[in-house]
Amino acid sequence: MNSNRIKLQKIIVLSLYLAISIVISYVETFIPIPIPGVKLGLANVITLFLLYEGKWYDAFFILLARILIVSFIRGTFLNVTFFMSLGGGFIAFIVMIIFSRFKFLSSVTVSVLGSVCHCCGQILVAYLYTSTSAIVYYLPIIMFLSIITGILSGIVCILMRRRSNDLLPYKRN
Repeated sequence: MNSNRIKLQKIIVLSLYLAISIVISYVETFIPIPIPGVKLGLANVITLFLLYEGKWYDAFFILLARILIVSFIRGTFLNVTFFMSLGGGFIAFIVMIIFSRFKFLSSVTVSVLGSVCHCCGQILVAYLYTSTSAIVYYLPIIMFLSIITGILSGIVCILMRRRSNDLLPYKRN
């Protein structure tokens, strides 16, 4: 009985984190940024938090589910925007999971690395889609902004981790 209760509690908590990340991701589209296609990426805070305080596969599930659900909400499912988000998210996740294991790196550093790699993944998908090498000239601009947003996301993650006992009733084994 207790095992079922713990599983249910975990499902409920992860569902709440998914809902929060979906809302953040959707609301970000309304924040005016003068550079086309650039978002703050604050929904990544949930993924980063779960990498540190939860299990990697929970973080990966939340990331994929968020990308899928938000693409349905925005009407971008299976178009180039969806694949750019998916490619960037996957590459960023791989980098963040690797570097989050190094205890000497802060979540700010890991967030910046993930954010920069997300941009690289998006540019790679855009290049594969358009076969236009000129897209690479956009990379320095969005990488600079990704460093700033990565720092912001990392700081928010640190603040969440300080309250992790209140935010996540189960811990990584």
